[in-house]
Amino acid sequence: MKSGLIDKYAWVKDIEAWTVAVVEGATVDDVIRIYGGNPGVSVGNYYFADMADLQGAGEPEPLKFHVQVFNHDRYVVALENNGYTGSVPEIARRCSAGDGRFFSVFWNVNAFGMLTQAIGGKVTASVEALYPVLPESYPHEVRPTWATGPQVDVESAWQTCLALMEQQTGLAFKPRWLTEKRPTYRIPDPDAMLRDVEDARVL
Repeated sequence: MKSGLIDKYAWVKDIEAWTVAVVEGATVDDVIRIYGGNPGVSVGNYYFADMADLQGAGEPEPLKFHVQVFNHDRYVVALENNGYTGSVPEIARRCSAGDGRFFSVFWNVNAFGMLTQAIGGKVTASVEALYPVLPESYPHEVRPTWATGPQVDVESAWQTCLALMEQQTGLAFKPRWLTEKRPTYRIPDPDAMLRDVEDARVL
């Protein structure tokens, strides 16, 4: 991958925990519903950074999860600040059902960059971007050839994730999207929402 494509995403190093998903073949309302929200009921218009404050402090109270979803050209983009619904395989399958496509990037303090891709309702990639090793080395992953190669430098792991997202979807993420107020929707903890769905986290 060209270093210029990675370098242009240097700004993502300021984001400590998020999930961004790019969807093709579904509407904004579809994606909000799949994430567990009600497209007719937002909690208001907020900046991306505000979603962390809307969550509350967490333990001993459960976190309150939120998502922002919007159109850009042929894509639907879903943003979660300190959320991970878009990293769950069942969500990827549902968002890409039929002829759809789904690609998400997730990281937090415990993950250097998880990539999830689904096409036509099937997970086609689920990998930790920091360790792009051969598929047989990690049988619990789904690793396509585009995610296999030399080990990624820790300092550029997050930028590499966004570069791979652009490479695979054709969507170049704009940092200004994080500084624009958008309707924000309350969504449940994905593991609670999918607790009765068999193999929701199975690839």
